[in-house]
Amino acid sequence: MPGMTELGAPALAFRGVTAGYKGRTVLHGVDFGIAEGEFVSLIGPNGSGKSTLLKTATGLLKASEGKVEVFGREVSSLKPRERASLIGVVPQKLDSPMAFTVGEIVMLGRNLRGRWTGLEGRDYDSVEKAMIYTNVFDMKERRFNELSAGEQQRTALAMALAQEPRIIMLDESIAHLDINHSQEVLRILMNINREEKITVLLVSHDLNLAAQVAGRLMLVQHGRLVKNGSPEEVMKSDLLSRVYDCELRVRRDPFSGNPVVSGALDELLRRPAVRKRLHVICGGGSGIELFRRLSIEGFEVTSGVLNRLDSDAEAARALDIPCVLEQPFSAVGSEAFRQAAAMVSQADGVVIGPVPIGPGNLVNLRLAAEALDAGKPVWIASGLDKRDYTPGKEAAEMSSRLRNAGATEWKGIQELTALLNRAWPESQR
Repeated sequence: MPGMTELGAPALAFRGVTAGYKGRTVLHGVDFGIAEGEFVSLIGPNGSGKSTLLKTATGLLKASEGKVEVFGREVSSLKPRERASLIGVVPQKLDSPMAFTVGEIVMLGRNLRGRWTGLEGRDYDSVEKAMIYTNVFDMKERRFNELSAGEQQRTALAMALAQEPRIIMLDESIAHLDINHSQEVLRILMNINREEKITVLLVSHDLNLAAQVAGRLMLVQHGRLVKNGSPEEVMKSDLLSRVYDCELRVRRDPFSGNPVVSGALDELLRRPAVRKRLHVICGGGSGIELFRRLSIEGFEVTSGVLNRLDSDAEAARALDIPCVLEQPFSAVGSEAFRQAAAMVSQADGVVIGPVPIGPGNLVNLRLAAEALDAGKPVWIASGLDKRDYTPGKEAAEMSSRLRNAGATEWKGIQELTALLNRAWPESQR
């Protein structure tokens, strides 16, 4: 099972786990194991199932299929006291409706172990040790609600440590903290992991932070575990770009050696004043996402020929994209084609979207042929033969000729973006 290492038996194991809420499945057949003593970070986009996975791991949400085991015991069979002795949970935010002091909040960790009849000497020792470890001992008499966000989070961590658990799970627990307080909480987690051998499962939306502190990353998407391995194995540009649906780049930090993720924003200042121009051949809604993504990527975009009232024409108007238009429900005329050809002559390349081609707009493919004749690159969406509505399948035949002449086929927006990046690095746009 993934996650089994020489560190020992699994602290947490998911065996074909499916789970969700009120008939809506969120997790789909999840399998993994976390060995005792590991520091693992769970990453993935918003809505990917990270919090649901954590709730299932703690037993707050019951799996509809499969088993969840904690140190070899099925979590659903554990009594609350047994669960508290094994699992400590630090939520995103700990709310205290009453005016509890820090010391009283941390003592609740011992109560979770079943000490409702009164605390003993060892319980006070555990509470004191937890407060010292998390640097909240000097504020034990202060009201919890009067603390800063960082102090409250350290108190929540102290409460979990007071349980003396064997595994601690944190659900985006430092996402709202500033860098000073988040680094302090992370140092505490790393220390208890190394010195106390407590297993840590950290849910994080910060990829760089996760790679910095965790020995292993688990990447989830749409309720499925898509990659499970070391930071170097998981932090790959193509994988992260696909999962997060945006262009991401991974480089190695020269000082720490850790992989570091950055987005396209860091390239904006290096873009030239005159941008590369792409002419997009589309229609029937096939250009809306192309317009948006190409503009975000730093390209100047033109389009046409499109029919008025076409959804792509409306999108071009909304985005201030220059576009050659023809009358609604009309075939592309000679004047509109001439104007579009003039646009193509000013473009640096042509992108053909996944547009249906019929007799009325077949002539648009000639624009791409003229671009190739002029030595300009052309990218054509795959599957045109399935979108060919011409009587003699002329569109499929022309598509074949375009590819033979040098047009490059693309299958999705991420692949197109990657192809464009290879043709023109962002600093050249």
